[in-house]
Amino acid sequence: MKYIFLAILVSGCGQSFNPNTGDQAFTATNGIDTSTAAGQRLDAAFTVLKNECMSCHTGYHNSWNSYKTDLAWQSAGLVTSGVPTSSQVYTRLKNVGGDMPQLNPQISETERQILEDWITQL
Repeated sequence: MKYIFLAILVSGCGQSFNPNTGDQAFTATNGIDTSTAAGQRLDAAFTVLKNECMSCHTGYHNSWNSYKTDLAWQSAGLVTSGVPTSSQVYTRLKNVGGDMPQLNPQISETERQILEDWITQL
């Protein structure tokens, strides 16, 4: 009997969510709730920013890792809801006339579009 209990206990190991509660949406790599379309857009944008911005910068940009909601990005003054051309994370891109990423070529058109779509649909 104790072996059956142990087998049941161990069989759940390695799973980071309870499939019966729907909390799998909170276990995305970036820690962003992706259960909504808005969350999926934020997660995609966060991935671009993490790979293209946060990966090179230290200090100030370290705080960007904690911005897991649209409101956090807006409150930090980095994005303006619905207006990419007024959003610092967008206007700094080489793709649109800015100077970032500084030591690398501009980000891909797909990545730029992900950021634009996210900000436009806020």
